[in-house]
Amino acid sequence: MGRTQGQEALTGTDERNAARLSARRAQILDAATSVFADLGYHGSRMDDIVRASGLSKGAIYWYFKSKEEIAVELVRQLLHGEEEALASEERAEQDPGARLSAMADDFARSLWENPARAPLALELLSLGQRIPAIKQHFTDYHATYIAALSGLLRAASGGNAPEREITAGALALAAMVDGWALHEALIASPSGRREGLGEAVAILVKGLRSRS
Repeated sequence: MGRTQGQEALTGTDERNAARLSARRAQILDAATSVFADLGYHGSRMDDIVRASGLSKGAIYWYFKSKEEIAVELVRQLLHGEEEALASEERAEQDPGARLSAMADDFARSLWENPARAPLALELLSLGQRIPAIKQHFTDYHATYIAALSGLLRAASGGNAPEREITAGALALAAMVDGWALHEALIASPSGRREGLGEAVAILVKGLRSRS
């Protein structure tokens, strides 16, 4: 049976309400991102986010009960975006070794183009030491991340490398990326280099391909 006019009107209203709620959440999260980037998580207050968002305090607390809840959602979105990017790379038709190097260079380039990205991401992820929800989000993401890197390295090696070396290579690659982000976040003047990380990944892939 088809929908009645009343049901169709209700569905349209529900969709508009859902879109409005999503837009408000995004507005709050964008404001929080700006505030955390400027003041740091520990140096900011909910009042700072209220001012940056342009919404009322009541509106903010309708969506998020605390600054911690906002941080958890920001981490969830950050890691979800990374997972989607990984899934896209796994489906690409380019040589997997070249893809890994290009992914590394794209990551390094994004840090250079947006200097606030690495410090903010590291600060939010460090909260996992005392906020269980953030630690769980990162734990879940890390498993997906290592599995995706292992798949790309396995394909890049042409089946020549044993599985234990594939896993070790994936862990090493993840450590290289994390180390690059930490380096760019902590040095006084960002290096501006965008090729070094990709070159390092290419060396790792070359080593796996040379295995007999």
